[in-house]
Amino acid sequence: MCGIFGYIGTGDARRYIINGLKRLEYRGYDSWGVAVAVNNTIDVKKMVGAIGTFKDIESLPYSHIGIGHTRWATHGGVTENNAHPHFSSDKKFMLAQNGIVENYQNLKEMLTKEGYKFETETDTEIIVRLIEKKLKNKAYDLKEAVRSAFLDLKGRNTIILLEQSGKHMIAVKNGSPLVLGLGKDELFIASDTLSFADKTDKVVFVNNNEMIEFKNDEIGLYKIQTGGKIELKVTTLDHADTTIDKEGFKHFMIKEIVEQKHTIKEAVTYSRQELMPIIKAINAADTVYTVGAGTAGYSAAQIAFFLRSIAGIKAIELKSYEIGSYERLFSSKDLILAVSQSGETADTIEALEIAKRSGTKIASLVNMLGSTVTRMSDYPYYSRSGPEICVVSTKVFTSQLAWGYYLSYSLLGKTQGEKAKTELHTISKYLESLFTDKLFSQVKSIIEKYITKKSHLFILGKDQNYNISLEAALKMKEATYKHFEGFAAGELKHGVIALIEKGTPVFVIVSNDKFESDILSAAAEVKARGAKVIGIAKEPNELFDETIIVKDFGKADSIVNIVPFHLLSYHLSVKLGYNPDKPRNLAKSVTVK
Repeated sequence: MCGIFGYIGTGDARRYIINGLKRLEYRGYDSWGVAVAVNNTIDVKKMVGAIGTFKDIESLPYSHIGIGHTRWATHGGVTENNAHPHFSSDKKFMLAQNGIVENYQNLKEMLTKEGYKFETETDTEIIVRLIEKKLKNKAYDLKEAVRSAFLDLKGRNTIILLEQSGKHMIAVKNGSPLVLGLGKDELFIASDTLSFADKTDKVVFVNNNEMIEFKNDEIGLYKIQTGGKIELKVTTLDHADTTIDKEGFKHFMIKEIVEQKHTIKEAVTYSRQELMPIIKAINAADTVYTVGAGTAGYSAAQIAFFLRSIAGIKAIELKSYEIGSYERLFSSKDLILAVSQSGETADTIEALEIAKRSGTKIASLVNMLGSTVTRMSDYPYYSRSGPEICVVSTKVFTSQLAWGYYLSYSLLGKTQGEKAKTELHTISKYLESLFTDKLFSQVKSIIEKYITKKSHLFILGKDQNYNISLEAALKMKEATYKHFEGFAAGELKHGVIALIEKGTPVFVIVSNDKFESDILSAAAEVKARGAKVIGIAKEPNELFDETIIVKDFGKADSIVNIVPFHLLSYHLSVKLGYNPDKPRNLAKSVTVK
């Protein structure tokens, strides 16, 4: 991880690359580097921290070709030396990598015995030295040396290489994303289309084990196993809403929280005709599995809940990274619905690869156009949320839930589907009235009275609010670094209640449904042990020390009930002095396992 960007053209490569890397910032990173080639020399600038702090662009020479990289550390500490790209020993080329070389220890031991020296702690440098070794074989030019070296790597890796002549660039994909953008007299090689969406809508999607080579003003695509040339297939993307701007908000996180008043409605702009392929596939399936990781894992779980409880579909939620034990159960009669923000989540891609071996059909719901998950899918759909820049996902989560709710009712018929769409439009309208100074002030008050000085906090939910309690706890952990745990209310008496002591903050999510009495009983049990109870509910209750009032939306309640936790996590993060857009240690697009 986490971002690759290359530029070849007639413009100022330095500025194009810096701008491209800034548009990749949402993926998360801890250091970065830019390299440009001019006068048969490569100049490089590498730094720890944010790209936005870099002002001295003139410290790099003007050039028409270069590469850049944002790094999220996996092997080796966060240092300028470990930042990418990395030089070859003779300074003739530089290379950056996304991914993990799983056999790097064996390769490093072999290369060390042969006299190769290493200057960083990264696994990336192993690739550089391996290419150097291959170049000693006089039968190999640079392209063949890269191809041969890549075949020796294990794991999911994507690389980009800049050669000193200023006329040669190579990139190879296996696992981590790579896409080629075709502009007017210029080329972009990057980790996603958003990084150059302001420059071109013409793209070539690079598949696993394919290599791009730009040399002497010509571009070629090759198979990595054989070296055979492949035809470039150009796709035109509809880059709707690619603006990356805070638009007056202090952080992207609060901007994206507020945008939910629009994005929930956008998620269900699909017509019944557009949904019919997945409706038919679900109805024909023996079992529907929903898969995802992190926030998308909770989205997938909630969509499975909707499919079961609304449409009566046999739907089972799975975590992408724990799918192995199900491999023998998958069949061609099943359907997997993969949920992802980026569409590049390594664990989810691997889960789909496992399912495909059994002939299982693939559907997907992602937010990024042209992603790997989308291209693996028989039935691809988008959450249509626009760019989500904050690492902590908010608007994409509720958009995914809204889409799943709409789909579940659409399975019952056109009338039910349209009714669900109307409900979701009503929720969108309601959120416009919810985001007010009154609610923001109440959230800040609750933070001050109950949360700031506490280290352990709990969130209880049941039925439609169970997955919401888990996602709410994740949001709080991600943005505030405090220990929040979400639990099923029914789990309370089976051990969790031992953690409750006087003054422990416990949030309870209450819907006006048949399980209301159960969750209120759980609230009474923790209150009897001295807990401070904060209700997310339709009305106050004597059991609650505080109540955040949310309107009753019946079976769609869960979509609204997460929103107060979005606001709590944002305002608490800011109060504690953190940057909610870029939480420590986290990446937006998790392209390694």
